Amino acid sequence: MKERRHAAPVKPAPAWAFLLYLLLAFVWMELIFRLFVVDRFFGVGLFLSFLFTLPLALLGYLLCTFGNEKVNRGVAIGVLAAVALIISSQIVYYGIFGTFYILYSVKNVGQVMQFWRDALLSILRNLPAVLLVWVPVAVYGVFGKRLAPANRIVWKAKGLLVGTAAALQLIAVLITLCFNQGDTSPARLYTKTFSVDESMANFGVLTTAQLDIKYFVFGEEVEELEGDVSLPTDEQEDPEPEPVVYKKNVIDMLNFESLAEKETDKTLRQMHEYFASITPTMQNEYTGKFKGKNLIFIVAEGFSPYAVNETLTPTLYKLSHEGIQCTDYYTPGWGVSTSDGEYASLLGLMPASGLHSMEYSADRNMYFSLGNMLKKQGYGTYAYHNHTYTYYKRHKSHPNLGYTYKGIGNGLTLDYREYYGENTKKKSVWPNSDYLMAKATAAEYMDSDQPFHTYYLTVSGHLRYTFMGNTMSAYHKDEVADLPYESDSVKAYLACQIELDLMVKELIDNLESRGIAEETVIVLTADHYPYGLQQANETDYYSELAGRDTKSTFEKYRNTLIMWHKGIESIVVEEPTYSIDLLPTISNLFGLEYDSRLLMGRDFLSDAPALVCFADGSWVTEYGRYDAGSKIFTANEGKDIPENYVKTVSNVVSGKFTYSKLILKNDYYDRLFGE
Repeated sequence: MKERRHAAPVKPAPAWAFLLYLLLAFVWMELIFRLFVVDRFFGVGLFLSFLFTLPLALLGYLLCTFGNEKVNRGVAIGVLAAVALIISSQIVYYGIFGTFYILYSVKNVGQVMQFWRDALLSILRNLPAVLLVWVPVAVYGVFGKRLAPANRIVWKAKGLLVGTAAALQLIAVLITLCFNQGDTSPARLYTKTFSVDESMANFGVLTTAQLDIKYFVFGEEVEELEGDVSLPTDEQEDPEPEPVVYKKNVIDMLNFESLAEKETDKTLRQMHEYFASITPTMQNEYTGKFKGKNLIFIVAEGFSPYAVNETLTPTLYKLSHEGIQCTDYYTPGWGVSTSDGEYASLLGLMPASGLHSMEYSADRNMYFSLGNMLKKQGYGTYAYHNHTYTYYKRHKSHPNLGYTYKGIGNGLTLDYREYYGENTKKKSVWPNSDYLMAKATAAEYMDSDQPFHTYYLTVSGHLRYTFMGNTMSAYHKDEVADLPYESDSVKAYLACQIELDLMVKELIDNLESRGIAEETVIVLTADHYPYGLQQANETDYYSELAGRDTKSTFEKYRNTLIMWHKGIESIVVEEPTYSIDLLPTISNLFGLEYDSRLLMGRDFLSDAPALVCFADGSWVTEYGRYDAGSKIFTANEGKDIPENYVKTVSNVVSGKFTYSKLILKNDYYDRLFGE
């Protein structure tokens, strides 16, 4: 009888081997994210993200040392899977929305899942990155018995791990503080303000998640601004003094100096002092030009200047070449895409990082919103959105802006028989028709005896830009078939923008049939550029659409503004303008009482210095443009740049972001105007 031989038991690797594996796994996953998503792979961000990953990996290892071998292995798989899930989900989310999710977004995960088809497509498009992120989890799942620590480690070793992690974290922080040049420097991002996009580039996913939690729970430090908080004015002498003396656009009852003297709360006192130091804009020859007129304000999903075509979108073309025309207009991208685009356009404030600003505003006093201000003037105020009415909690935020609000599910019904025949049972498609929204709602407010202000948020221009995944693109496919573009993505984008043109035409036809086209102002701006055409690791379809490179901050966000009524005189504004300028400009045109110091934009028809701010701290003025990423200022030809100009303007930009957020979080308007 042969002697049976038993295989020798597999000897677990020493504890340091698993520690090394975990360190390499964390670094690997962060590097994959950086390689596939972050524009700037090399640079200080690569170094800092590595430094901050080390202590997190040590703490992850510590969690895997409290049980026996089997328990430790299970915990290790859980730790690795959790990290992989966080990083891969950010990759997928970025592939859909062109930005990253934050802690505040998690409670809206059910609504985001309405885009499950887009999520599936994003997973497929980013499959190499997603699979590579999960490689350490798979490897450990197969070979874990050799890699996991066999037993729990002694408490002395645990203490050593904690001490080492703390020391590495301190070293990472101290090194970060050395990089302190600029308003988006790593030092400032880590200690004073939160920008999810810049934090991802500088620290990686895991440390950004830490900062997100810190700022969400404890808030951001209110920084004492040094130097001017208003832009320097052009010192060239005017040829003649202005014969008309205009009033300041301020509310006389607001004495910020007096409020600051009486205030005991440090933050509120700083806010009073800040607004006291702001130079207000002046009323001008356009003040009250639209007083008493009706107003239709449209925030158009994914609208861009390249959607304006004399043949394809003739109504948009006509309106954009008449009325008030801004030749250097921008719609910056913010953290929460469409919702933040609405917030900036409707409220004249920078969206707050780390929050869903519009949703957060639902229980705040939004005193200067057009809905609230015009409602006080006796206007009927309405808002419509041709998507689910609860999305981004608009059923709470928009009534708070002064509107009677309807969307799909609470009163807005679209009749698709015109599109799909008398026997169709379609009540809603993705995305829904802008034209049918206008057709279903126009009479509701146009037939009223009172003046009206109507706000529309459209959806037909939403990604995906494919003929299979976008019903509006599919419906207008034949109209774009012969366009001179190679990709179907560009054609599909232009096809769905035809819906927006039909919507605006429908509104104008209704106004003209009622004889009120000359008495109704139409304002149209984008929520954001069509980022679905320009995603990481994809063909740059947006540049194909534009016919030139559009990847820079300034070219990417360049857009077209429509501000028109029938018979309006042509006014051309050549200075830089952007969506945050809309509220103060419209308020002045309609003769509304507002305080220009409390809005972050400017009336672009006034003589106030032009300033366009972007989410990463970049900016454009009449003197030139500053790229915060490269820290390069490019002066406009023929301009003499004032001393310390870049530092001064960057300080102004920093103040606008800081105090925009404080207005929202501290319900500052209610403290000033609440009963």
